[in-house]
Amino acid sequence: MDGNIDSEPVRNSPFAILGVLAVVLGVVAVVALAGRSTRPVVTGVAQPAPDALAAVPQSPAASAPPRFEESGTPSVAAGSAILAEGIVVSPVTCELPDFGPSAQALTGFYESALTCLGDTWRPVLLAAGADFTDPELDIASDAASACGPMPDEDEATAFYCGLDETIHMPRQRLFDHVGPYHAAHLAVLAHEYGHHVQYLGGILDAVNEELVGVEEGGAEELRLNRRVELQANCLAGMALASFADRGSVPEELAQAAVDDFRNYLDSDTHGSMENQAYWADVGYSAVAVAECDTFTAPVSAVR
Repeated sequence: MDGNIDSEPVRNSPFAILGVLAVVLGVVAVVALAGRSTRPVVTGVAQPAPDALAAVPQSPAASAPPRFEESGTPSVAAGSAILAEGIVVSPVTCELPDFGPSAQALTGFYESALTCLGDTWRPVLLAAGADFTDPELDIASDAASACGPMPDEDEATAFYCGLDETIHMPRQRLFDHVGPYHAAHLAVLAHEYGHHVQYLGGILDAVNEELVGVEEGGAEELRLNRRVELQANCLAGMALASFADRGSVPEELAQAAVDDFRNYLDSDTHGSMENQAYWADVGYSAVAVAECDTFTAPVSAVR
């Protein structure tokens, strides 16, 4: 594929950001009708900082985390086998075709990227004793999922549904909100695949179990949601690192995709701008999946 990395301008749309992070409130709104299903829909929305790319250093050191003062609140999700000692991500060779806006070109790009992401995560899940299945892909702009109707555009740019194990990447929404920058599309897809890994690894089920009895919209629910989302950022960073500078993915493209997680405002559902970028960077420099354990991280690490 073309190795040139486009210089992405600051996004002007109020939703022109990776609208891909799971909103527990949205999950509850969908699954509460069925008594909190253990296979939730994952949807999201985020607000961009007007000058995010200009204001935030592009490659901060992952060794300089936010200040953590509080102790963490461990979750049962931290017991997932994929977070066990010795579970690591290995390098893979990734071949991506040229990126283009047509449905055919975009589908080809996404499907090739999904193959790479599967090559990254299949050995991890199998080593952890979990079953592995490839997720389905849907780029339709009006598709309903097994989790219900597609969320409104101001609620999600892309989303993952565990009921049908499908990553939904609505083509028009993505081009409206993240533009024609293939690094941004790759970041979205890697994040959504992170939710698929969380689902297969039992993390989403464990989180739903922990939500039983928790006040809907309350502080603990929001904190759990942020732990899910920030972990998906970290898993995305790990996957991007696994095929950086291998095959047709130059280091610059992988790094640009990680840097794309910097385009966020602080959010009580998604985490602070600092933490969102921090966890993506942690993943990009990590080897062991346990380094992405946001569920035992201090509260201030998941603000």
